[in-house]
Order: sequence, then structure tokens, then C-alpha cells
Amino acid sequence: MLYRKQRTPASLWLALGTGLAGLLLGFLAGRTSAPQSTLRSLLQPAALHLRQASGALDIALLEYARAQTGNAESQAASLKAVQDARTEVTQATPLNRLFPDQVTALDQAFGRLEGAVGHKQPEAAIKALLEAVRTQLDVLSRRTQIER
Repeated sequence: MLYRKQRTPASLWLALGTGLAGLLLGFLAGRTSAPQSTLRSLLQPAALHLRQASGALDIALLEYARAQTGNAESQAASLKAVQDARTEVTQATPLNRLFPDQVTALDQAFGRLEGAVGHKQPEAAIKALLEAVRTQLDVLSRRTQIER
């Protein structure tokens, strides 16, 4: 016993190996069970921005109708609603990358609508421009809906 070499117990190596193997298996199990990012999940925020833009256009039309009676606050509210709708579309950044032509066309339609509201064009002209914007918005909205 005096001349016996001291060495690390085999059970310590076994415990260390088992612990590392468990850690590796746990990591791999966690990685494989994590949900995959899909195009649908990436486009959901953009679709929400488009819905909010559509809601802002509804407000713009209502306020512009009231502005025709001479209500200056409604005129300003209508212009702000159009600007808010345009801002919502610009915040849908994945759409700028995926559908640049449609986003550019929509932005141009917003520009025409914003100019017409700012120059107090007749309500019929505003409705026609609003429909053009809504058509472009619907095209983009349909593009964000991905079938399962």
C-alpha cells in the first residue's frame, strides 16, 4: 500500500463523460424541437401593418367627408390618416425586399392621394384615388397570405 500509485478514480471519468454526453444530447434535443422560422411567421408583422394601413384609409375617407363641410380639423385629420397609412406600409420592411415593384406602386399611389387631400380636391376624386390605393394594398395583402 505504500507504493501504490494514486490515480483518478474511474467513476470520476465516467461521471464527467456522462455529464458531457447528457449536455450534448440536451442541446441537440433543444435545437431540433425549436420551431422553424417560416416565411409565414416572417410576413405576419407585415400583414398586420397592411391591415392597420387599411384602417387608417377608412378614417381618412370619413374625415375627408366631414372636411367637405368646412371642418378644418377633419381636413387635417384626413391628411394625417393618409400619412399614417403610408407610414404603416413603409414599416412593413419585408415587403420592400420581397415585392419592391408593388411597394413602389403603392407608395406612388399614396403620394397622389396625399397630394389630392392636401389640395382639397373634390370628394369624388379622393374616393377614386383611395380606391387605387386600396387596390394596390389588396394586391400586397394577398401576397402576404401564404397557404399552408
